[in-house]
Amino acid sequence: MSVESRILVVDAGNTSIKFTAFEGEQVLWVQRGDSCPVETGFAPEVIYFASVRSKEQSALLHADVQAEFPSSEWITLTSQATACFVRNAYIEPERLGIDRWLGVIAAHHLIKGDAVVVDAGTAIKVDVVNREGTHLGGYIAPGLAMMTESLLSKTARIRFDSHEVVEGEGLPNSTARAVTEGCHEMALGFLERIHHLYPEFKWVVTGGDAQALLNRLGIALECFPNLVALGAKLVGDEQLRGNK
Repeated sequence: MSVESRILVVDAGNTSIKFTAFEGEQVLWVQRGDSCPVETGFAPEVIYFASVRSKEQSALLHADVQAEFPSSEWITLTSQATACFVRNAYIEPERLGIDRWLGVIAAHHLIKGDAVVVDAGTAIKVDVVNREGTHLGGYIAPGLAMMTESLLSKTARIRFDSHEVVEGEGLPNSTARAVTEGCHEMALGFLERIHHLYPEFKWVVTGGDAQALLNRLGIALECFPNLVALGAKLVGDEQLRGNK
């Protein structure tokens, strides 16, 4: 079987599962959901599986997907010391989140230069990789929703309804604005600090909140919604070639 085949990437994040189908290098479709999409007519020859979930949750998802595609070859992706000409900064490489590792690898191959990689979803993850393919390290901070939920869960009187979240001018003059805009300012300050440290690096972003946050800072960026899947394709293909 050639590497240029039908590939299904399963990217299991903390709050959602993303399924990306490839025909060769072309992305055919992307779906999110709690279970494997089965009404697509797509039969993968190989499945690349990347999960940041617990071992128990990952095993359940693995069984669910494998039951739908029992004849597909299966490759579970893990963070390594090196892959696809990128070197991991972690002393214990396997402890770097697989989503971060795949994002760094994809960004290095897409940009071919110094890059700051931002994935803003449940958490805001920032990684830095230079043009030589050396991962320099990175950060993990709470995402916007997580910051808001933390305030609401740890306080008794900070409360508001979703309809109260409206844009306004000047300093926030309601609890809803105080919380939501305060969380935005914290995230923006964090990202602005990173930009100050690496002003000449190209910014590569993914995740639901990344582009909106960075647009507010006026930072030039390239957005790749399928960044993790693209990295999974690179790493999975490399492993597949090594298995032949």
